[in-house]
Amino acid sequence: MKLNKNALRIISLLGVTGGVFYFLHVIFGRIYYENYNPFAQAVSDLTADDSPSKHIASIFTIFYGIFTVIFSIGFFIYIRNKINKIIKNASCIFCFMEIISFVGYTLFPLSRSSPVGAFQNKMHILVTIFVVLSTIVSLILFITGFLKTKIYKYMGIISLCALLILLTGAILLSVVPKGYFGLAERVNVYSIIIYTGILSVWMFTYINKDKP
Repeated sequence: MKLNKNALRIISLLGVTGGVFYFLHVIFGRIYYENYNPFAQAVSDLTADDSPSKHIASIFTIFYGIFTVIFSIGFFIYIRNKINKIIKNASCIFCFMEIISFVGYTLFPLSRSSPVGAFQNKMHILVTIFVVLSTIVSLILFITGFLKTKIYKYMGIISLCALLILLTGAILLSVVPKGYFGLAERVNVYSIIIYTGILSVWMFTYINKDKP
């Protein structure tokens, strides 16, 4: 499958566009969720089954999911025969992670009214575990692949920073008081949203420099 440059340019910017929609879901979700505490509550509370902000917040997350999935697929199709095999493998895992994230969280939103052991919440947690692990693996591969190049080492450094921030967030989740759970979780989530945006801009720049 081969896409022309104009289509690739549009697809490349969907990563950034998806990020904008993600942060819009956070902003509008808080507006429609009275007494929501971003320091203590998870981002997923905004789209939980029994959340007062579910309907408005879910609109933005659906667009976020669609845009990032299309971007990740386009990124893999474009980059798979360029740079090196490590980047190809990284983009493949990254794409798979975005698809599972979108489908999984759409089918199994958090249910605060159900016990933690309920099937829906178990699946939500399982999706989260897969997303985190596949994200870590893809970042490690991006770091390795980009650092092997001569002109894209800076992307390897950016990928390393994203991984360190992600791991820092994971550590904070296990040590911070319950009242700061939401803040620690945001370190995790936002690091990947921002990294996807950076990857999106990098792809757009790479396409413009690439020879036909």
